[in-house]
Parts: sequence; C-alpha cells; structure tokens
Amino acid sequence: MFKNIPLLTATAIVAVSATGAMAEMKAGTMAIGLSGDKTLHHIDAATATVKATMDVEGVDKLLGVDLRPATGQLIGVTDAFEIVEIDPETGAATVISTMDTELPIEGDAPVIVDFNPMADKLRFMSGTTNHRVDIESGAVTVDGSLEFEAEDMHAGEAPAIVAAAYINSHGKPESTAMYDIDSTIVALIQQTSPNDGTLAAIGKLGIEGAGSYAFDIATDAEGANTAWLAAGGKLHTVSLEDGSVQESWDIQDADGAELRDITFMTAM
Repeated sequence: MFKNIPLLTATAIVAVSATGAMAEMKAGTMAIGLSGDKTLHHIDAATATVKATMDVEGVDKLLGVDLRPATGQLIGVTDAFEIVEIDPETGAATVISTMDTELPIEGDAPVIVDFNPMADKLRFMSGTTNHRVDIESGAVTVDGSLEFEAEDMHAGEAPAIVAAAYINSHGKPESTAMYDIDSTIVALIQQTSPNDGTLAAIGKLGIEGAGSYAFDIATDAEGANTAWLAAGGKLHTVSLEDGSVQESWDIQDADGAELRDITFMTAM
C-alpha cells in the first residue's frame, strides 16, 4: 500500500490539484527543458509548445538545470562539476564555482540538480549518492544515501530515483518538502528527510515507463504548487497527494528531443 505522506509544515504549504492546470497557467509562464548534452528548449507551459531552442555556450555538457528561487537565476551543473549561471535568452554560461567533491556517476545514470528553496542549497544526486551544495563556494556536504524507510512497502529494495523537485520554490519560503520520481516502480516518492536520504512511496504515476523523466514543481506568487512531469514526449501534471498523473499533453515542436530535465521560470 502506498502511503500519503504529510507535508513538512502542512499549514504553511499550499498544494493545488493539477486538474485544469494547463488552462489556469498564467500567460507567458515559461518552462526550460534540457535535452542532449546542452540543448535548452523554451516551453510555453500554457500550450506545451516549444517556442525556442538553443545550445548553452561555454560548456561541454550539462548534468542538469534548475531555477534558483531566491534570486531567479537559471543554474546549471556541468560534467566538470562547475556550477554555472545560464542566461535563458542567449544561452551564455558564466561559472560561479566548482564543487570541492565530485559526485560519482555511473555511465549515463540520471543526475538530479534541484534547489532547496528554504535553505538556498543545491540538492545534487545520482544513484543512491546524495549531496548538498553551497553554489557560491562550491562546498559539498555528503548526506545520507538514498533508501526506503524501514516501514515502507519497498524497504530493502534499491531505489531508482531519476528526478526530484521541491515545493514552495518561489523566493525563500519558510517551509518546503521534496518529491522524487522512481523509474523502477514508475511512482512518485517523497524524500521525507532530504539530508538523511529517506524515501517513502506515495503512489504510482499510472503511465508507461519512459527513457527519461524531467520533473519540476512550479510555485506561483500565491504559493500554489503544481507538479509537472515530462516523459515519453508528453507533459503531464501529477497529484502530490496520490502520485497519479492528472492530465497529459503532447509536447509540440520538440523535433523528437527527449527532455531529461525541466524547470519552471516562475516570476519572483
């Protein structure tokens, strides 16, 4: 039985139903998807349509990208473990720092790059390795390895976490919570203690498995959270309550690109 995990501070968190989310998205809301080694796609979230595509300049390969909610910057991590700021209009990358501890990555294993908006630190993970990064200095804290909680139905199984996102990613909130995608069970997971790496399954997505998963939670100025998943050439909304996909749209004008990361550039 999948669990419905309570949010960290439920009274301070507003999680919205994804039903009708596309119609409710504000005009001009832009998501940025990452494909290939370093190709960015500007996606109009109101229509699930790619409006522009560009390569990032000054890097060989990006492991992932995310919005830094505290500043509104688009941040990327390169395969040299450099943390870069990316101009979303031109694709120009500027190095901020270099991580002092490298993340072990096996082959083409997915890498997770996502900001904790409350701590303003970067969550950086691959396989079961779980790092926390200060992007200004590059200092890395090695946190607890990812594993399911002892009471979870998947306890003892090897997790296959391929994407993650935090709620309340607007400015610098007083509370947050972290959600992951597991590609083996094709389900939404809550990372109940991000630093300890503990996981608890919420529920299956209800879609077929995909070659890659790009996941983000968009937060508007009113604090409403909408979970978005790009997989199998479609853009989906996902319930944070039970993990199920709510609505789905074909991503238009992507020219067959397979998105491996996505972030929503919500207004500051």
